[in-house]
Parts: sequence; structure tokens; C-alpha cells
Amino acid sequence: VSKESFGGWLGKRIYAGNADDYYYLQGTVRGWSPIASASVLGQWQMKRLGVDRDEAGVAPWFQEEEEEEEDGEGSGAIEQVEASEEGEQ
Repeated sequence: VSKESFGGWLGKRIYAGNADDYYYLQGTVRGWSPIASASVLGQWQMKRLGVDRDEAGVAPWFQEEEEEEEDGEGSGAIEQVEASEEGEQ
């Protein structure tokens, strides 16, 4: 969604976001004016009204991100390279 003011003389604002979740949305406000360059002006968050809290669940911005453990993923690639080098000799 975009919004111009007075025919664009005072700049333009663009409200953009991702619709990843049916119950919650979040995004940014970007804009510019004749005397200022394009920049991020702010952020917004939205919650769908008229829905049960249990049905909607916890908002994504309140969920704790789970840290993925990478034990063994990187070492396997190194072992494969070393094994191929030994086979070439």
C-alpha cells in the first residue's frame, strides 16, 4: 500500500509487509520526499481481530528463536575432501 501527499509534492510512503501468518502481519514503512532520500521510516505490526487467542497462538515477534546446533554438518564435508585427496595419491 502506498500513500502520496498533495500530488507527490511532499513525498511518498510505502507500507510493505509479508503475509506469512494468517493471524499476524508485520512490515516496514519506507518513504522519500523532495528534500530527503529514500529510507526506512518505521516498522508496523498487526493482529487479526475477532479471533480466539488459542486459535491464533503466540505472535511471531514474541516467539523465541530456536538455535540450530550444527554438530557434524561442517565436519562431514571436510572428511569427504580429505578422503578424496587420499584416493588421488
